Amino acid sequence: MKITLIVVGKLKSQFKEIDDFFQKRIKIYSSLEVIELKEKNDVALETENIIKSIPSNSFLVALRETGKSLDSLAFSKLLDEKSVSHGSICFVIGGAYGFGNINENLALSIAPWTLPHQLARINLLEQIYRGLSIIGGSSYHHG
Repeated sequence: MKITLIVVGKLKSQFKEIDDFFQKRIKIYSSLEVIELKEKNDVALETENIIKSIPSNSFLVALRETGKSLDSLAFSKLLDEKSVSHGSICFVIGGAYGFGNINENLALSIAPWTLPHQLARINLLEQIYRGLSIIGGSSYHHG
């Protein structure tokens, strides 16, 4: 499976070590590409840049405050199903002002509250790793 993560904004240095940790772990199970787009503080421009960066034929997941909530097991099932049906999955995390319509296949919420996009990125990477480890039968998830 190929996983792409499109994020608006550069990762701040205090999050870099955790980000690197989960990226390395994910790459044990899957290819991973992280595309960082420059913040424009303009929702229309950021949305346009996001759309241009989406890999073709990917199952597209937009992280939105109003999206669907999944527990870790349901999320791992989503990863497994979409790896079979699409071969690749693309997650999108917007900047401080969010993003417009990108015609996603699924809107996903990480939490019922708003998170800074830096923390959303770390949370998503951890859940991707957790989901892939569940699929792979690893002991990382014991919930």
